[in-house]
Amino acid sequence: MTNRPLIAFVLVLAAAATQAEARSPIGGATMPRDPLQTDPLGPRSEPTVTVAQAVARTQIEKSGYSAVRGLSRSTDGTWHAVARNAGNKPVAVALDNQGKVVETR
Repeated sequence: MTNRPLIAFVLVLAAAATQAEARSPIGGATMPRDPLQTDPLGPRSEPTVTVAQAVARTQIEKSGYSAVRGLSRSTDGTWHAVARNAGNKPVAVALDNQGKVVETR
């Protein structure tokens, strides 16, 4: 019989906490959110899978580009990607077998 007041007290506290959380402006659906901004380069690439991809990405980034995405290798061994140049503009780049990075069209 002594547990009934304790159980009732816990239920009242749980109800009060739920109501307080629903009125709270912090943490979720009650707060308006800024619209999502999409990146013109498209979604981020999947994580680097191979050592060759990591090396190619690093070489492109060392050449002054950032946000390297869509990294793929052609049959002649040239790596192609889309990245941001120093002016933060999206450009297509290519990394040849000699380690030279050039902007392509």
